Amino acid sequence: MKKKVWSSIAAAALILGGAYGIGEVKGGTAVAAASVQSQSKTLIGVSKAEEIALKAAPGQVESIDLDKKLSGTYYDVEIRQTKQEMDVRVDAYTGKVISVRKETDDDDDDNYEVAATAPSGTLITAAKAAEVASASVKGTVAEIDFDRDNGGAVYEVEIRNGRVSTEVGVDAYTAKIVYTDVDSDDDDD
Repeated sequence: MKKKVWSSIAAAALILGGAYGIGEVKGGTAVAAASVQSQSKTLIGVSKAEEIALKAAPGQVESIDLDKKLSGTYYDVEIRQTKQEMDVRVDAYTGKVISVRKETDDDDDDNYEVAATAPSGTLITAAKAAEVASASVKGTVAEIDFDRDNGGAVYEVEIRNGRVSTEVGVDAYTAKIVYTDVDSDDDDD
């Protein structure tokens, strides 16, 4: 009699465990399908991210970074205004503004003047610099930094293609490429 009871309990456990396992597999498949679907979306691109960020916080774009975190993928856009710097995060797939924050870095060496023009003309946008760099190097624009040195200004555009990272320097006034620096993840430097 005890054998029959234990056999019935064991059979019930197997049936329930199997049903639970099948449910988990189906649920896991749905989660995996949703994950693949979200990964197959198209990035809005640097140009659109810059446009959206400048609507949220007008000024001079200092950098645009494509960041991938567990919480999602977003463009981190740093904008210099007259007396402060703003950090705007834009969802890389939907274009929604995630956050707008005043930069809390209180460096004394920061010069917060926004220069829109220089003797050689008007500054191009970060998006234009990304477009010029992308035309010369294949890959995804991962980062753009605005750099002023010795009276000149350059957008440093990082393009990633697999394990290769290429930095393209684009003159911020003429939109001409001033240098290209290729770095492979396999390099020792």
